[in-house]
Amino acid sequence: MTTTLTCFKYRSPAAALRCLAEGSLYFAKPSELNDTLEAKYEHATPEDFARVMTQTHGEISQQRGGPALIFEQRDIAEMAEVHARECQRLQAFTDQIGIFSAAQRPDHQAMWAYYADNASGVCFELEWSQEIVERHQLWATEVQYHGEARIHNRAEDWRQVFLELAREHPDVSLETLHQLSLDESARRKFGILSASRAASAKHNDWSHEKETRLLAPKSGALPVLGEALKRVYYVRTDGEHWRAIMQLLHAYYRTVETMHWQPGRGTAPKSDP
Repeated sequence: MTTTLTCFKYRSPAAALRCLAEGSLYFAKPSELNDTLEAKYEHATPEDFARVMTQTHGEISQQRGGPALIFEQRDIAEMAEVHARECQRLQAFTDQIGIFSAAQRPDHQAMWAYYADNASGVCFELEWSQEIVERHQLWATEVQYHGEARIHNRAEDWRQVFLELAREHPDVSLETLHQLSLDESARRKFGILSASRAASAKHNDWSHEKETRLLAPKSGALPVLGEALKRVYYVRTDGEHWRAIMQLLHAYYRTVETMHWQPGRGTAPKSDP
């Protein structure tokens, strides 16, 4: 992420009070979220993994005037062994990854009902700067919705990184590209792509949420609310926690703007005077 990411987090009154009092935002484990299939997937077979790797190397070889490549059986066996080991590592990582789920807009009526306690809570507008993202090793992704079985092939993420390297270095040999793909920066990009995709696939039934996510290496609360919070949207002011929420905003978040939205009028949220 090279630019500031803006997203929205709907909060129940109790959750809003906790966030504002602690100055933190919580990155949940997949097992803590409300989708029982969160970050659940099957790994591709070694044969499917090797097929994508072979196809990618062959494409680049032919583009550079070389032959179509065929891996020897010994190479494929070694590839399968590495694949099995790396699949275990990916599974362990995605089991404990931290997920911050957010929305793309503050005026989604269903989201107000689901996550803001029938609009008695609030919606935070959050801006994630590059500095915040780098300090906490976060990366942003959008959830991909589909109805197919979740078969995760790590080779597809490796292919994306390898093809990008090939575009950046059009004149180097296939062997040199292979060495570049083993550099730390390329391996990290490959790992982030694969973990992001594995941890951000949901069934089509959830597609109305149009979810944006920030992922962290581990779950837990991060003390970033004071830096990231820019606006607080609200609908109702009749709840028992409303006064406490406003007191915390006045005490600790004086530059944060509050905006009132009246969904029945179909208008955009309006800033308070």
